[in-house]
Amino acid sequence: MMKRNWLYGLCILFFLTACNGIKTVNSDMEDMLLGCENEMSTLILWIDKAKGEKVTDWGHFKNVKVRANVYVDGTFRILSWCKKQEPDVIAYIEKRVAAFKITQFFFDEGYIEPGEQYLQLKYVPEKVNRK
Repeated sequence: MMKRNWLYGLCILFFLTACNGIKTVNSDMEDMLLGCENEMSTLILWIDKAKGEKVTDWGHFKNVKVRANVYVDGTFRILSWCKKQEPDVIAYIEKRVAAFKITQFFFDEGYIEPGEQYLQLKYVPEKVNRK
């Protein structure tokens, strides 16, 4: 009887030790997302601003930090999001980014270089088409 209780205790201990080392896909994704919160953004981009439009006319805006690959021609591609975003916000920002180009001035002055880096994108939530 004593050996059986000891065996049960050993099995439970083994099970708890084995389960402690298992990570789910969701926790790995959360680790990746939370990993870039401490990173500094290389550049802040106002992706909603059109020529001649004043920023003061916007009202309320939000910031989103992303890891992106910046190309020499001023375009960039979002590789990951630092915080989880709603699908309509992701679709809106990706649509705006497709038409957005970083000014050559930032490359010439050394504020940004081509390659992978963190960017902060500012957008107006009222412009997001929520259905």
